[in-house]
Amino acid sequence: MPVKYLTLVTFIWCLGAIQGELTKCPFSGSTTVFTREGEHARLRCKLCNSSTPLALRDLQTHGFNISWFHNAAKVGRVEFSGNRSRITLEGTSLGFWPTFVNDSGNYFCSVSNGTHKIVSAVTTLNVKKNKGLCHDDAYPFSQHIGRSIMLPCPKLDDYSDKKENIIWLKNCTENVHTGAMYTIQKVQEESAGLYMCVLPLENGRVQYNVTRTLNLKAKEYVEPFKPKLIYPIDEQIELGLGEKREIECKAIADNEAVDFCMLYWNFNHNYLTSGGNDVYENSSRIVPEDNRVSVIAPLVFMKIKKEHLNKTFQCVLTCQDTQQIGNIILLEKGKGDTGPVILPIIMAVAVFIIVAVVYVKFKIYFVLCFRDFISRDETLEDSKEYDAYVLLLKSNDAVLSAKEETFALEVLPSILEEKFGYRLCIFERDVLPGGASANDMLSYINKCRRLIIILCAECVAEDSSMYELMTGLHQALVNRLIKPILIEYNPIRDVAFLPQSLQLILRSNRRVKWRSTSLSQNSYFWKKIRYLMPAKHI
Repeated sequence: MPVKYLTLVTFIWCLGAIQGELTKCPFSGSTTVFTREGEHARLRCKLCNSSTPLALRDLQTHGFNISWFHNAAKVGRVEFSGNRSRITLEGTSLGFWPTFVNDSGNYFCSVSNGTHKIVSAVTTLNVKKNKGLCHDDAYPFSQHIGRSIMLPCPKLDDYSDKKENIIWLKNCTENVHTGAMYTIQKVQEESAGLYMCVLPLENGRVQYNVTRTLNLKAKEYVEPFKPKLIYPIDEQIELGLGEKREIECKAIADNEAVDFCMLYWNFNHNYLTSGGNDVYENSSRIVPEDNRVSVIAPLVFMKIKKEHLNKTFQCVLTCQDTQQIGNIILLEKGKGDTGPVILPIIMAVAVFIIVAVVYVKFKIYFVLCFRDFISRDETLEDSKEYDAYVLLLKSNDAVLSAKEETFALEVLPSILEEKFGYRLCIFERDVLPGGASANDMLSYINKCRRLIIILCAECVAEDSSMYELMTGLHQALVNRLIKPILIEYNPIRDVAFLPQSLQLILRSNRRVKWRSTSLSQNSYFWKKIRYLMPAKHI
């Protein structure tokens, strides 16, 4: 005989030698099995003495008999001597195929070798009337909305090898899953309800069920309130010397967290305790406020002295997972810090400077946007025929003249006239041959709102160009009848050879430089040209 079975025989023999037959186990907590009428139930034999090392399923193999008893309310103790058609002895378990309401009661088993026996603890079987699929005996579960939950089928340890056959029903009608556990990845409000797990079992070619019902509740997640220091944060208080003052430090917490918090005053890294000092901390008090409480710790100054001024007094809130500190600085009355006054002034000046710099840098963009927004047009009531007179200072170099003429006769009109709706007067294009007299030039200039002068480094003005230039500059600078726009087609390295009036325009803000990147109509070159040209609704 193996050693472990010899141990049990010796244990049972010793029990018999000392106290004879052990009729019942000492009370160690009841075990109750809940089921419904018509379902299968199984009771396990549980020996109350934990010193028996034997596996109960092997007892009968080695000559130990297992008997089951039922303490019925009306007929007393009933012994199950063998298998019946409905109640079966399954090794060390008692099976019901199915259960009836009359099966309710206390059950226990005994293990015997013919001479001595040990009796198990009592197991209570509670069989209720079957009132339909969903019933009141539901295992409670809850989860916050938006989180996941894994629902197990409770108390099915005796059927661990069959759990994958469990069928899950939502509200006891809708089949939602098959398997040992049902997982809801993201709980919603509609996820709440009754869930039934049904384990089908077969006995004698008849199917029986073991069911459990779970009641799932979906809860809104509420962020737990964290204790918070309300006053002071960073305060400056003006007081007079010799004045008596009490300053209250206030914190707020919920009813549960307040027991784990401390609120106290600190000065120079030392606690301020009550006593006969000029400065001390008075007893704290708790004031209920709705579902929360306020904790107030008063700091008492019996007499304000110079050594108290310009020093930092700290109120400290210490809780389980947070520490917050509020500071108070005392100032002598009438000699307060000028920082609160100076700081806003400095900030206002800084903001003004930033706005001014941004406006100067992006003034052209702001003006163009404003013109487009209000559809402003300066060309409606001045009786001018042209928006600009284009003056090309020709060069003796044919190649350079060709580039300049292409810019003046093709590029400039293609953008200003075709894209932006301006009307240009270009002498070479718009004045008929044979009519280029000085009076004709002056009359055309007088019909224009702007004078566009195209200048390059290699320009050597001819007589006709020079007359046009001087006439236009006289109108622009002396009579102020027309505003000049100077386009620097090529960089000007030496301006000494230019007329003095032209040099003045070069140094003004009415000068625009042509670059290789200026071909796009959205470039800065064309935006500045539009800015210098009269406002006109496109």
